Amino acid sequence: MKPLDPFSLDLEKITLIEASAGTGKTYTITTLFARLIAQGYSIESILVVTFTEAAAAELKLRIRKRLSSFLADNTGNEDELSAFFNAQDDSGLIRQRIAYAVSSFDQACIMTIHSFCLQTLKENAFESRTDFDIELLTDSAWFFDQVCMDFFMTRINDQDSLFLKYLAQKGVTPENFKVIFRPLVSRKNMDIIPDTARFTDVCDSYRDLTQKIHYILKNHKQEIIRLIQDNKGIDKRSYTKKNLPAWLERSLEKFNAQGRDTLFVMTEKGDPLYKFTRSRLTSRTKAGHNVPTHELFNLCENLLDLSSVLETNVISLKLEFFSFFNQELDKIKLTLGACFFDDLINDLASALEGPGQDQLKAAVHEKFKACLIDEFQDTDPAQYGIFSRLFASSEVSEKKMPFFMIGDPKQAIYGFRGGDIFAYLFACKESDQIFTLEQNYRSAPLLVEAVNNIFCLGPNPFLFKEIEFTRVGTPKTAVNRLIEKELPVQPLKFTFVERKNFPLDRQGYIKKEDALKAIPKILALEILSTLNSKFRLLLEKGDEEENIVVNPGDMAVLVRTNDQAEHIHQALTDLNIPSYLLKTGSVFDSREAIELHDILLAVYEPDHFGLLKAALSSSVFGFSLGMLADLDQDEETLWRWQDQFREYKDTWEQKGFVSMIMDLFHCDQGVVRVSSELSERVLTNFYHLIELVSQAAQHQSLSMFYLIKWYKAQLFKESREEGADELRLESDKKAVAIVTIHKSKGLEYPMVYLPYLWAGGRKIKADDPILFHDPDMDYRLRLDLGSSDRERAVALRELEETAEEKRLLYVALTRASAMCCILWGGFSSVGNSALGSLLHPKGCISDTIMLQNLDRLTIPMDSIFSGSCEESSVKVNLFTPWESDEKYIPPEQTGTDLGARYFQRQITPDWQISSFSSIITAGSWLQPETVISENVAPEDLSIDNIKIDGLSKNQDPLNLEICLKDFPKGAGAGDFFHAVFEDLDFTDPNFMGLDSVAILVKENLSKFGFTDTNLAKPVTTAVKEILATSLVTDTGEKFRLQDIQMDQRFTELEFFFNVPSFDIASMGDLFAGEPGGDTYARRIINLGTSSFKGFIKGFIDLVIRHRGKWYIIDYKSNFLGEFYGDYGQTAMKEAMETHHYILQYHLYLTALHRYLSLRLKNYSYDRDFGGVFYLFIRGMKPGQPQGIFFHRPEKNFLSKFMTTLGSK
Repeated sequence: MKPLDPFSLDLEKITLIEASAGTGKTYTITTLFARLIAQGYSIESILVVTFTEAAAAELKLRIRKRLSSFLADNTGNEDELSAFFNAQDDSGLIRQRIAYAVSSFDQACIMTIHSFCLQTLKENAFESRTDFDIELLTDSAWFFDQVCMDFFMTRINDQDSLFLKYLAQKGVTPENFKVIFRPLVSRKNMDIIPDTARFTDVCDSYRDLTQKIHYILKNHKQEIIRLIQDNKGIDKRSYTKKNLPAWLERSLEKFNAQGRDTLFVMTEKGDPLYKFTRSRLTSRTKAGHNVPTHELFNLCENLLDLSSVLETNVISLKLEFFSFFNQELDKIKLTLGACFFDDLINDLASALEGPGQDQLKAAVHEKFKACLIDEFQDTDPAQYGIFSRLFASSEVSEKKMPFFMIGDPKQAIYGFRGGDIFAYLFACKESDQIFTLEQNYRSAPLLVEAVNNIFCLGPNPFLFKEIEFTRVGTPKTAVNRLIEKELPVQPLKFTFVERKNFPLDRQGYIKKEDALKAIPKILALEILSTLNSKFRLLLEKGDEEENIVVNPGDMAVLVRTNDQAEHIHQALTDLNIPSYLLKTGSVFDSREAIELHDILLAVYEPDHFGLLKAALSSSVFGFSLGMLADLDQDEETLWRWQDQFREYKDTWEQKGFVSMIMDLFHCDQGVVRVSSELSERVLTNFYHLIELVSQAAQHQSLSMFYLIKWYKAQLFKESREEGADELRLESDKKAVAIVTIHKSKGLEYPMVYLPYLWAGGRKIKADDPILFHDPDMDYRLRLDLGSSDRERAVALRELEETAEEKRLLYVALTRASAMCCILWGGFSSVGNSALGSLLHPKGCISDTIMLQNLDRLTIPMDSIFSGSCEESSVKVNLFTPWESDEKYIPPEQTGTDLGARYFQRQITPDWQISSFSSIITAGSWLQPETVISENVAPEDLSIDNIKIDGLSKNQDPLNLEICLKDFPKGAGAGDFFHAVFEDLDFTDPNFMGLDSVAILVKENLSKFGFTDTNLAKPVTTAVKEILATSLVTDTGEKFRLQDIQMDQRFTELEFFFNVPSFDIASMGDLFAGEPGGDTYARRIINLGTSSFKGFIKGFIDLVIRHRGKWYIIDYKSNFLGEFYGDYGQTAMKEAMETHHYILQYHLYLTALHRYLSLRLKNYSYDRDFGGVFYLFIRGMKPGQPQGIFFHRPEKNFLSKFMTTLGSK
């Protein structure tokens, strides 16, 4: 290949330019674009195509900047472009053309391949036979999944149970089909082999065979063993005395376990029954001896044949799937009037071969007069076919159009997403002229030379002879940027991990699992050593005076997988070295996405304690398991959180999502308060998710319910919206970048660490479809689903994957500008790795041999730096394990951090919305420890609090154990029972013959996390007993819950009422003035809420109407003891006062009294209100008064209470 001179090459030819890493590919594109403008091509007539929107935006910026720079330079000294244009006779005209191009740059056609195809199809709808209003769908995943499920429902679900079992054994499931075939079905120019496969139902024959085999194994096992052992021609190493009976026994066990549909894997590494096939016995019999014969051996041979038929049936289904997929997807697209990204390529390629191809080519040629394709090595045959027919075909125009293909086959690493290196190689043959870029402007001279040496160690480093490696040089002004004591440091470093420090596998290599565990720590120590060294980096090439101390922001670690990145990140964090993950993927796949979903659900349903606890356990609030357990025992704190989430819901409804989530994040225990404990990755993900949710809420005008529904859909890949959800960079501070090699392509870092180059590529699974290019068919793409020539297909596929691994190695080694460090050693698979095959062509049998191989990379440094000692550009360090507590200490920063002062005083709002729980929890820290009241009556003590000697518990029902003795305690119990009673029809617990109580209990036990299955029966009994227990008023009126019809009850009745003045001291005086109220008066004044005004809100568990009277009922699950006697009036009164339930029901009564006064004509408190029941449900039992607290405040006291609230 000739070196490129962009100022002398013939523009009007088909030109291929090979741009090695760092050689200025984008700069060359800008030069060619400027030359085309200078030659008279209008800016809108030059098509520039690349592969991503980001790359297109970058090209636009760089081209415009280059043109503008020429206009700003009048000397011709700053840029070779200026010197060239200013030397032309028509330099004035050139300047005018470029000035016009800059002024009309918005008309520039710089776009992705898919954008070009969509634009061409729409602008030429008649010629391309395309609908005018076709809709482009960004993601075909959902449609693919739907078609896949339809195929399994219509074609597979009705198959014989034996064949279904075989399919499951072979991994033929909808999920696996989605993974395996989705990348393949869009490839149109692909041969599938075999192209036909007959489906034959052999399941009945298979069962008949296995039944006969089973009979023989049960009745003739010893006969078979003797027959084989007594045969002198059989290889006894293959059929040992130990294995023979074990094989037969295992086969019998399988029959006994699987019964009628027993399936055998008839392969050498499968089930032992294969060992008794006639063909296998024949292969293990010495020449000249008779092969043992038995009916079993023939039957097993027949079973092997039927297994082959079953495999053919699988191939038949796969072939059928391809046909079914294309037909069904076409129907869906036609119905929706839509197409996908892949369709744009295929549709335009088809149109250029269809009846309107001449008109379509002419239309495109009328618009575009020149074309440049960036990253050409990533094209596939369909894409190349489009541009070849449009711009390289002689049919287009008598005069060839400027057509440039710029790329680097050594960096073709996207085969997994359709990139096809063979399309590039085919383009090489059709090009009129091929050039290469010779100078590397990215990396230091010594590093460039070291990389050159690695790829020149042997012939064909990239396996295909068409992909040549050409040494590149560096400009004369280039310097080595990493220095120590004013001298250059060897830029390519191998940190060699010796085998003696690890246990080895059978082949003498460090086990992969041990290596993967040790590498992150070794790498972290290596980076720490570099940070603590005296290395300095030159800020500008050619200026040795301006240099800086190496810091984490100068470094990058390149990995293969996101899991490796996470391990590296953790190891660096352990040593206090800042780092960030430049990960691929969606933010909706992060843990924070799940946590935000939990938070949104809790805000939407604040009364659901399970959802509330899930939200509190997120990293936003940071509740531990212990804190959640404590919450179960602390109703007041749980209620306070519940009220807080109700306020968030109100904010969401009134002010929108953003206001709500910001209030939540800035609350006392929100993420912003504890941000120092959270990683930047977590914070970045949360704020990214918030932005996406707020955009959806705004652009789609979604209510709370539908916004949560939209968000939930994003958690599933098949319905996710594309684009904006890609994980963002978590920090722009000086930190080590951790990025995958694929993601690093096109990027540059001063110092690069490569810890996983020793790891080999993936292994092809036995049943995987094999996609390969056939050299016997001019490298045509073929898909082998299980042909007789599968071994050849596998070999060719492995060759292609190995070649791509070599190209991936090249990308990794060319990202650094100053230094590249490789972690190396005798790891498992090192010899099969891309770098290992280059460095160690004779294997990696020992560390000594491997170190000797590394010496071949030595180059005298004085060939580049005169006067220095003869050192190489490569340095090999032996890693020495060492234990140390040393961590990275960042250098002191100069300057003063600016920030607002933190306001530490408490501002008490004058007006607020409060609730019972917020009132009582505001001063919970002031409340004294709960004690038994001194006013306990002697008769109550004898029942509730002491044991009487000689009294048998069986003699007194009060001393019987409660039915719910073993039911867990805490607020979760209350949540559970509230849910049961809320949904239950009290009057018909056996709805339609079903035990609705038992059903509700079982559903809610699971819903609220009670996993003990033994709880269902006693809880069902307890609920039925509660419904049947009489509730008696102070006037003797009584009724049962099971007497209350659904239309006479109000569940979870919400209320709001205004409170002009709430004062705790006045409330205490009020209760103290009532008979028996002193004890509670002393308790209530200890509440921290002194006074407020505003509103009180809340929910009443149950309001009922019975025989014309209204009642308030509240369920309490408090555990007062193990016996029914523990739930007497004194014990309940103590609980009522301790937990301030007395204040609670007076607030409820105020709300209900005001409501009834407004809604009922001639309402009378004395006549119409029956009273308040607090049901301590653990102690309730029919025929007993235990567990039932009743009170009906006098109307006079209620009036005083309402006056104290300022409520009338």
